[in-house]
Amino acid sequence: MQSIQQSVACFEPDVPAVYSLHSDTTRSLNGAAVHSNQVRSFDVLAARFPVIRRLVGEMSFRIVARRFILREPPDVRTPTGYGENFPRFLRSLGRAASIEYVADIAELEMVRGRAQHAPDARPLPASSLSSQLAQRTDDLRVVLHPSVFLVQSRFPIVTIWENTRDDDGSGMFERWGAEAALVSRPFLEVEIRRLPPGGYAFLRALSEGQTVAIAARIASEGTPKFEFASNLALLIDANVVIGVREAASPFGQRGERCMPAGTVGVVGAGTMGSRIARAAKLGGRKEEDATDATAGAER
Repeated sequence: MQSIQQSVACFEPDVPAVYSLHSDTTRSLNGAAVHSNQVRSFDVLAARFPVIRRLVGEMSFRIVARRFILREPPDVRTPTGYGENFPRFLRSLGRAASIEYVADIAELEMVRGRAQHAPDARPLPASSLSSQLAQRTDDLRVVLHPSVFLVQSRFPIVTIWENTRDDDGSGMFERWGAEAALVSRPFLEVEIRRLPPGGYAFLRALSEGQTVAIAARIASEGTPKFEFASNLALLIDANVVIGVREAASPFGQRGERCMPAGTVGVVGAGTMGSRIARAAKLGGRKEEDATDATAGAER
């Protein structure tokens, strides 16, 4: 058994002994405005990275957040999306494993925020998708929901996130191994799912426009424990498919890809999903009504 809190005890190298972001020190009008903006920036970071705040402790989080805010202050007013570079900043603090996996979890929380604000799209009904995939996979491409992101780490990021997202979590876990996550918002709430072996490679290949059969082959070649049935079941159960196209479809192009430095791999399906959604809205309604092969999305 290992305590998460203990494992991040070295998270704050060379930091001042005490720092208060909410100081009552008298300031000039300009200084007060800057301080107010810093406080708002801290509040946005705290809301966007609550698990990181719990992991490292209140004081450590305030110190690191202050460093980040001073390095990357918002232009005028702090936007709700502030903090996109926070995971990268955490990586810059050192190469210790404790810092590395905290940064990986920050990556997970960062894409969770992206998924929350991604465009809406209507998933295909599970029964319809199951029927189409049962008939053939060699020449079918699936279009993933615009909110889909994949995060891969050599650390158990989903387990840590699950055990630390609220005050009821124990902060203790027994096994320490690599995990990958599927982050999506098919309906109202953002969902984080732990992927089975090979799931990251499988879904990534699908997001890049590969057919289901080729995606399965890519995953099985990279992961001997890959099981097609369990990964297909997760794909259907997660409600993240908004369309199905034959391999010759002009829409079967690469989706958005973003691979930050470090041990985490992040793939976003937003570009391809949004393109299909727009196509369905502008010219694909007849096809949808006739075959129910593609779910349109009203922006």
